[in-house]
Amino acid sequence: MEPVSTEIGQNRFMRELVSPGDRLLIEAIGEFVDREIMPIRREMEASTRGDFKLVEKVQQKLVDLGMQGPFLPPEYGGWNLTSALVTSLVAEEFGRGEPSCFAAVGSGSWAMRPAVIAGNKAVLDEFAPKFLGDEPYIACFAMTEPSGGCNIENLDMMGKGIQTRAVLDGDEWVINGAKVWPTNSGISDLYLVVCNTDPELGDDGIAMIYVPVPTPGFTFGRFEEKVGFRCSREGDFSFDNVRVPKEWRAAGPGEDAVLLHDNLIFARLFSAGWAIGIAQGAFDEVLAFTSERSVAGKPIRQHTVAAGILADMATGIQVGRDSYVNAAYMFDHPQAYGSRTSKQMLSRSSLAKVFCCDTAVMVTNKAMELMGSYGYAAGYNVEKYWRDNKIIQIWEGGGQLGRLDVARGYYDYNQFHENELYERMKKIP
Repeated sequence: MEPVSTEIGQNRFMRELVSPGDRLLIEAIGEFVDREIMPIRREMEASTRGDFKLVEKVQQKLVDLGMQGPFLPPEYGGWNLTSALVTSLVAEEFGRGEPSCFAAVGSGSWAMRPAVIAGNKAVLDEFAPKFLGDEPYIACFAMTEPSGGCNIENLDMMGKGIQTRAVLDGDEWVINGAKVWPTNSGISDLYLVVCNTDPELGDDGIAMIYVPVPTPGFTFGRFEEKVGFRCSREGDFSFDNVRVPKEWRAAGPGEDAVLLHDNLIFARLFSAGWAIGIAQGAFDEVLAFTSERSVAGKPIRQHTVAAGILADMATGIQVGRDSYVNAAYMFDHPQAYGSRTSKQMLSRSSLAKVFCCDTAVMVTNKAMELMGSYGYAAGYNVEKYWRDNKIIQIWEGGGQLGRLDVARGYYDYNQFHENELYERMKKIP
């Protein structure tokens, strides 16, 4: 039988872009995915309809591997792993195995990143050591609200869409409001909550505040029942006069908005890597299937029509990977490419996420077409990749807001741009 693939996996991206140590980390995660996740991914998903024990067992192995706190500064026992490129490449490895397994460790990095960048000693002293213990310590970045899916991610809103309110009362923040859909909701030990101190202040009113559990007034609702991405948990919660020390704000007026935008761009980059990992996993499945199954006397992939379809899939995956790798490298080197939160950087990260998620949809669809009914069958995993990708495409503003943010890198786009004709039309009886 011909080999399933002759691709040189190590050459999927320019190895010179990351350090030898980072390459070892990425390879170690890839080996972990192959050894610990691939053989049981179906069983893991099945366990989410019960006690989640198998998922938690894999998460414990990730803790044992040291993956819980590498984003922390060295003085707190971490590896100072703040690189968007390395994080995105790690996300890709998880994507081709069990994508949602990355949520528990990845969300810790996402939630603690603002405190790390700001050098918030009060937050780091209190919480950083807990990420380096022998047991899982999970964090959650809580952004989305019931009032509007992507109001918070929308730059033109300037924080005015944030309904969760934080008011300073002496030495404490008093928080009221609600959040929906944050990853790791209901199972996290620490939450970074996006709040507003005063909608009239615009970006200066944006506040990101750390809230541990249990805290009086912090209550949880139900977990969401999802079609895919089942090994992570998303739910809703509310705040009723929740009080935390004022030092647990990530930074301060204006600075928190910058950190929020930095976090959003960072997340779009590793989401792009995540989606390409899913596409790669589906491509690997269909390559194996079309090499083993024959039609008209020869393997499916030796038919010209099938080869063309496989080429389109491979092209989308590699172009998507090149897109996110390039953008993440630029993000990691602001001294050469400009501010990490510039509109140009937002545009590049959004472009990568939109393209990579659309590519994963295309790849999983075409894989199903080549595999016929088997592509729709659970035993071949393509339908799982198909289900798991969709939430990545939807979150962080979705493909629609993502496209608006792509436009911002090319001209001064503003959805509230003055429209004199509209103003005159409003006066017509």
